[in-house]
Amino acid sequence: MDSAGRQVFTVDLLERYAAKGRGVITCMAAGNDVILLGTSKGWVIRHDFGLGDSTEIDLSTGRPGEQSIHRVFVDPGGSHCIATVVGSGGVDTFYTHAKWIKPRVLTKLKGLVVNAVAWNRLLITEASTKEVILGTDNGQLHEIAVDEKDKREKYIKFLFQLGELPEAFMDLQMETASIMNGTRYYVMAVTPTRLYSFTGIGSLETVFASYLDRAVHFMELPGEIPNSELHFYIKQRRAVHFAWLSGAGIYHGGLNFGAHHGSPNGDENFVENKALLDYSKLSEGAEAVKPSSMAVSEFHFLLLIGNKVKVVNRISENIIEELQFDLTSESVSRGIMGLCSDATAGLFYAYDQNSVYQVSVNDEGRDMWKVYLDLNEYAGALANCRDPLQRDQVYLVQAEAAFASKDYHRAASFFAKVNYPSLDLILSLCDAGTGVEVGNIDFMLPFMLIPVGQISLTQCTFLFTARQIIMNDALRTFLLRKLDNLAKDDKCQITMISTWATELYLDKINRLLLEDDTAVVNHGSEYQSVIKEFCAFLGDCKDVLDEATTMRLLESYGRVEELVYFASLKEQYEIVVHHYIQQGEAKKALEVLQKPAVPIDLQYKFAPDLIMLDAYETVESWMATNNLNPRKLIPAMMRYSSEPHAK
Repeated sequence: MDSAGRQVFTVDLLERYAAKGRGVITCMAAGNDVILLGTSKGWVIRHDFGLGDSTEIDLSTGRPGEQSIHRVFVDPGGSHCIATVVGSGGVDTFYTHAKWIKPRVLTKLKGLVVNAVAWNRLLITEASTKEVILGTDNGQLHEIAVDEKDKREKYIKFLFQLGELPEAFMDLQMETASIMNGTRYYVMAVTPTRLYSFTGIGSLETVFASYLDRAVHFMELPGEIPNSELHFYIKQRRAVHFAWLSGAGIYHGGLNFGAHHGSPNGDENFVENKALLDYSKLSEGAEAVKPSSMAVSEFHFLLLIGNKVKVVNRISENIIEELQFDLTSESVSRGIMGLCSDATAGLFYAYDQNSVYQVSVNDEGRDMWKVYLDLNEYAGALANCRDPLQRDQVYLVQAEAAFASKDYHRAASFFAKVNYPSLDLILSLCDAGTGVEVGNIDFMLPFMLIPVGQISLTQCTFLFTARQIIMNDALRTFLLRKLDNLAKDDKCQITMISTWATELYLDKINRLLLEDDTAVVNHGSEYQSVIKEFCAFLGDCKDVLDEATTMRLLESYGRVEELVYFASLKEQYEIVVHHYIQQGEAKKALEVLQKPAVPIDLQYKFAPDLIMLDAYETVESWMATNNLNPRKLIPAMMRYSSEPHAK
């Protein structure tokens, strides 16, 4: 149950006397808002909630003695039905279509008890089943196809027989993928003790024929269970994870039909992140009770234990809810008999001998970010966040974990992603004994630059530690990451953070110079690397840094070259030219003056200094420059000609 107290799964009685007097319910299937019920007297009751009607099909006609529907199956679209009847007259399997009045017996399957059906979800249509796999209780797999217009099956083919351990096939699932050279089939099948995987390219016949020459890939788990079940969770018409109700527990994992990882026996395994949920986790100290049926949602297992359904989170393996059913007095003896799901409609059902119950899902993913976060699975947590506040909490936990392990740079990166820290909370935390002086502007500044919200004690401690202990490196990382995450319209914050980052860069450069006398000449040094990084930073931030403040900072730290570089970025050509003249670099000064954007007045202003520095290059430059007024150059030439060396 989520924080608001709303249940994730809710139960409603759908139909009290759903079998309509045709015996008691023995089995059930659902697809596309259609429910099919098998009864103890050989009837299949079809409830179509989309159309709001129901029909009854008698499969016991002409058969002597008592008849009972053993299993009933319906495709995801709700059109195709397969049902097996068991009675004193033997075993028969029937096919019927939603549009048919009369079902057809599948004569080639006479005497075979069909326990499982796998539909080809991607190819099946209302008019045609395409290929369907049937699994029987004597360990056989058969393929069948029916076109509605033919009024009978197109074919029934034998595919496979379990040899080494001839058990009953209890459940089946199939997935297909179109590839360059045809169709690849993925089939999973379960018996009471094993999960088998089959895969190959071509037709179902060629895929299963290939297992005459190679071993079948299987997972074997100990323990007996009355009803071994296999479920695929379908999302956007694709199976994304599976669950097997086995004797040992719920064996489950992800399905990746795009990757073909070779398994040790030469088969190809398409299962990922396998796990086993032990039944002891469901018993809370009592003796473990095995579920009698299950259903699978995106994040949960619905497990029928006695007359209750325990809802277990697939990721955390915690029971989140228990669902109760309103049983009638005549149903109490056998209780809830089974669960089934309608993947197309996103609904689940439970049934007893008389009634059908609908289990609805109410936004089951809303708290999954927290489930993943509690397990320190940060990628899963972020993928399931619904709003910035949830993402902030994930970033804070990641940052605090990095901080605890003294990985301050990583902590800084995560702290910088947090959108809503609170200045009020910082002040109270500082007063509560963090050892940080509230008046320390260096400490408080980063928080003043960030909108109000929530922040942790560790984040406060982080910035203090970054400032006082690790000499600003992590703090600089924090500020740079913060700049990456700020919106462009936060101009004031961007300017302030950029300015502070500039000061931290300059502080780092100075410290490196103090630590290493050879830093300036050693091109591979950390000093040279930081200088390069700083110049790139100045280039990126030239439009947001305050020009006068930045130049004062550069000048106060004696960083003349970076000052000149920044001045050129800001098109402060007078500063640049003056610097080159001071350095005796007449040629460089003249190159700057030649730029089209440089005001012509600077030519006249620096003419006396340049002609004294290098008369030849200066005059050559004047001659190459258009629109110069010679009269304004005469004072410079007169000054030069009065010198003893003048020519």
